[in-house]
This record gives sequence, C-alpha cells and structure tokens, in this order.
Amino acid sequence: MNSSEITSSQEILHQVTKIIETECAKDASALLVDGFVLLGVGNSIFDDTENRFVYTLGFPNPIKELSHWASANF
Repeated sequence: MNSSEITSSQEILHQVTKIIETECAKDASALLVDGFVLLGVGNSIFDDTENRFVYTLGFPNPIKELSHWASANF
C-alpha cells in the first residue's frame, strides 16, 4: 500500500464531527447503534471499586443526523 493512500478506517476518522466520552457501557452500546465509531476504551481515571471503563466514541455524520436520544444526552 502506498503511504499516501487512506484506508477506510482513516477516512472515517477524518469525518468525525463529534467525540464524546461515557463511562456507561449501556450508553456506549446505544451510541454505537446510533452510528458512532468506537475510538477507544480505557480505565476510568477515578479511584473506584466498580472497574468502570471510559468509552470514547466519535460520530462520523453531521450532528443534525443524531437520534433525539444521542443529541439530547450528548
């Protein structure tokens, strides 16, 4: 592959219009259904006993195309 070629994954990243972080796996799942792209999962920065994770998601479509739930909550 030529180094100047853009992969489909990179193309999606170039189109991201909004990035959100949520600790809730249920929210992350709903956002993925809504078209978000999972950019990363990391440990929560807070000291807790629930082993929470932070889900970082990016949305590659115009924000006006978000579902009401996603636009109202994020």
